[in-house]
Amino acid sequence: MMPPAIPCPFIYANGRCCSGVVRRARAYGPVGRDGYVRREKVHKYRLWCSEKDDHAGVLSTPVAKARMEFYPDELDPGVEDQLWTGDLLS
Repeated sequence: MMPPAIPCPFIYANGRCCSGVVRRARAYGPVGRDGYVRREKVHKYRLWCSEKDDHAGVLSTPVAKARMEFYPDELDPGVEDQLWTGDLLS
């Protein structure tokens, strides 16, 4: 059974929520000997949306890319669990 889709957390300047879902994620933190980041060591997550990719727009700058980067405590409850149990982390 597939876990429920994670709504894209991006909010437009006019207050409208993105209608997409998270299609991919990457965890950032210290890499262990096996080449992977441990969940308890994650510093932040970068998410990609099914509708607008990284929401960076036409000019992909570091500031624009940061729109889809979140510290673990900034994610809605349960989202981090879904990232780790689903097939989203790359």
